[in-house]
Amino acid sequence: MKKIKLLAGLLAIASAVAFAPSLSNAQSFAFGKNKVHYNSFQWLTLRGDHVEIFYYPEEEPLARAALSLAEDSYQDLKGKFQHEVSHSIPLIVYSSHQHFEQTNVSPYSLPEGVQGFTEFSKGRVVLPYTGSFAEFRHVIHHELVHVFQLSILEEVYKKHRKASYVVPPLWFSEGLAEYWSTKWDSQGTMVVSDMVLEDRLPAIQDLWRYNGTFAVYKLGQSLCQYIGETYGDDVLRRLYTEIYKDDRFEKLLQRVTGVPTRRLSDDWVYRLKRQYFPEVKDRMTLALAGEELAGSQGVNLKPVAVPDSTLLGGCRYFFISARSGYTNIYSASWRGREQDVRSVVRGQRAAQFESFHPFQSRIDVSSKGELAFVSKWNERDALFIYDVTGKKVLLREYLDDLIALSSPAWNREGTKIAVAGLKPSGQMDIYVFDRATKELTRLTNDFYTDLDPTWSPDGKQIAFSSDRTRFGSDGHQNLFLIDTETLAIRYLTCGAWSDQTPTWSPDGSRIAFASDRSGSLDLYSVTPNGDGGRFKRLLGAAMDPSWLPGGKGILFTGYRRGGFAVYEMPVSEQVVDSFSLQTVDVPSTWRWEDTLARSTQHPLPYEPRYGLDLVQGGIAVEPTENIGEGLQGAVSDLLGNHLFYFQVGNTAQSTSDILSRMNGGAWYINLQHRWNYGVGAFHTAGDYQDAIGAQYFERKAGASILASYPFSRFSRIEGTAQGYYDEKVRDFGTSRRGFLTTHSLSLVRDNALWFATGPRDGARYNLTGALTTNWNNGRTENVMVSADLRRYLRMSQWTTIALRLQSRVSSGADPQRFALGGSYSLRGYGRRSIYGTRMYLVNAEYRFPLFDRLVLGVPLQSLELPGIEGAVFADAGNAWEKFEKFPRPKGSFGLGLRMSLGGYFVLRYDLARQTDFQRVKPGWEREFYVGFDY
Repeated sequence: MKKIKLLAGLLAIASAVAFAPSLSNAQSFAFGKNKVHYNSFQWLTLRGDHVEIFYYPEEEPLARAALSLAEDSYQDLKGKFQHEVSHSIPLIVYSSHQHFEQTNVSPYSLPEGVQGFTEFSKGRVVLPYTGSFAEFRHVIHHELVHVFQLSILEEVYKKHRKASYVVPPLWFSEGLAEYWSTKWDSQGTMVVSDMVLEDRLPAIQDLWRYNGTFAVYKLGQSLCQYIGETYGDDVLRRLYTEIYKDDRFEKLLQRVTGVPTRRLSDDWVYRLKRQYFPEVKDRMTLALAGEELAGSQGVNLKPVAVPDSTLLGGCRYFFISARSGYTNIYSASWRGREQDVRSVVRGQRAAQFESFHPFQSRIDVSSKGELAFVSKWNERDALFIYDVTGKKVLLREYLDDLIALSSPAWNREGTKIAVAGLKPSGQMDIYVFDRATKELTRLTNDFYTDLDPTWSPDGKQIAFSSDRTRFGSDGHQNLFLIDTETLAIRYLTCGAWSDQTPTWSPDGSRIAFASDRSGSLDLYSVTPNGDGGRFKRLLGAAMDPSWLPGGKGILFTGYRRGGFAVYEMPVSEQVVDSFSLQTVDVPSTWRWEDTLARSTQHPLPYEPRYGLDLVQGGIAVEPTENIGEGLQGAVSDLLGNHLFYFQVGNTAQSTSDILSRMNGGAWYINLQHRWNYGVGAFHTAGDYQDAIGAQYFERKAGASILASYPFSRFSRIEGTAQGYYDEKVRDFGTSRRGFLTTHSLSLVRDNALWFATGPRDGARYNLTGALTTNWNNGRTENVMVSADLRRYLRMSQWTTIALRLQSRVSSGADPQRFALGGSYSLRGYGRRSIYGTRMYLVNAEYRFPLFDRLVLGVPLQSLELPGIEGAVFADAGNAWEKFEKFPRPKGSFGLGLRMSLGGYFVLRYDLARQTDFQRVKPGWEREFYVGFDY
């Protein structure tokens, strides 16, 4: 990851505040969501021969397991790569994803789909434990593959210096990490078989289109596995060690395999077609087996039917969907496709509904029509009971010290809820919550992964999925029954496959579940005695079954054409592919503790070790100041909690000014706690230009304090305080010398949903106030108040009306002037051509897609460009001085085009006409800008 991102947030404020010539640049009026550090961890280390584990005391068993697993992985990869990593590998372990999201090793917010990452500059590996030992081992091995990849590339590039280097494509780096860390599984089958059968499988040269998706991991794994099995695994190693010999990866691939890339691609595709096409003969497509209720173009998961078909309007079911971009809980009728779909609980907009964990956690509805679900609420998950009719939360409860929760399930009476819970130690167990007494009872107590509880209708037993089977160390899960009184546990299914998401039928005779025992996920049922079979042989992955009232049909999630849809399927008592459980042959469970026993190292307290994150030099060109040359750098400790930032530069225009115009500053930033804070000192000197074009010289020397406190992921308060000597001399003779202080305070909220070119849904605001005081004469130099409010109204899946209202006021002996004009404010007017100590601005813009992508025919091959979006806009605003009357608004309207080249590089072209709202000025003004939409 690019460490320049460490300059975001507080660091950006520090730099801007100190080096800005005036308050106008000191205020960035920033938006953005927060990375909240809810916990201040007390770090320890365990040192192995090749890996050093960083952990906190509550998770010591996990840390010892991680050390053993990592050392095993190192030895395996050492043989595969024929390479030794020259340094000890730092591996930072968190006992839950909720803790993992607080890491400072990465400055980015980490979504739930990220199960670990390897950071480039210091080679740090960071990962959470999510409740599964096998997945923990898989992710450790996967990330250590990346460590070896980076180490080999560093060694090769250092030995064979070239002007430019080949960067392995993502499909290869991630595919190799998957291939060498795990076996092919049902998730891979789900993704790849769907592409094959839907004729969507990309050629090798088109795999880049899936960068940033889960599919690129499994496509890459499939291709690396094919190359390894066909040409030998050593070919995969040589694709790294010989990377310096070619200028393109495709040429390298062809040279090492001895086969043209297109032929290699055709052979791989042909093999997959031979593998998956025969399945069409014996299986039934999801659309033929049942009826699609919630569309497959998107993510629709975890359906559950209301037990009583007369409640809530009749024949209703609930499901989780990200169809709007946000993840919400919806209800709909199961009488037809997309029938009467209603949003019930809106997620990802407020702290209490930050995440419903749609891929990990089911929802449930009681016989009274009350909805039970879990959601991340601040630092950990909480259990929610929601009154659908009254549209209100009936219960919001943290459960003891459980960090993560999943799959709450009502008993038939609606008095108790079974739920899977993860403790800070990493133990994932089954619990029962009593709604009346709020008492939490623990049913299992070990390090096995226990998930997806479901009550028997009589309340005497709970079925659940667990890896406590003998095959669990390999990642397999079977179904178990636990007696709610005696806590005796017995097998319900047993085998080297994964049985998951059980759900008890209304009459208690059968338990429906999903299983990959046939190679792909399909739907099965089993009796309490262990006899069962498959409902139907389905073509495509099917999961998350839920019985309809009466037990004559089920709802389930199906994967087809790259999306997840909700289906309804009638079922009968007759099944295919029958099986039975032979209890006398059931093997013993595996021992999780055996891995722990291999680690005997003594823990040591963590001592910060600092390393360089960034050093870069360049020329700074800023519209309000002259050109300057400088150098900036950042140093942080291994955990990223303590950051030192420095900046030096010079704005001298002659050798005699070198010392007097030396600029510099240094700051310490502490990110360890929920309160983020920093302190620093600085000196700046240079020539500047204010909003009206007047030139002046300003020198500042002093110290600053900055702090930020996040209330949640979506809102925060932040402020700065400076004390400094200031010397300001204008060309027309006025000057100011004295000791000044500047204080600012901002309230920020942001839950906006982003697309490639900018926000498309949600809202954001920034309210800021600032005061500058000259203590030599006791007068107020500047008082500034600013409000920036933005709202994005989603009109359809891909269209939005974006609204913005800005107002700023400044007064005092040296007031700030605000400038309008240009593509990012009042379009159609010259950049910064309108200014004053007061301003307002109103923007309205309709954003819509024009082309998904553009393919231009050029000689030899086609040229593909990113998609183009359109905009129709209208702006109004003005700026004026304190002594002037409130002016009439200046306005504009026009059209725009947007093209995202990735990240901040969004090309924007606008055509605007000016108006004073009485007449329209003839002629179009043309503007080009690089940056996101507001």
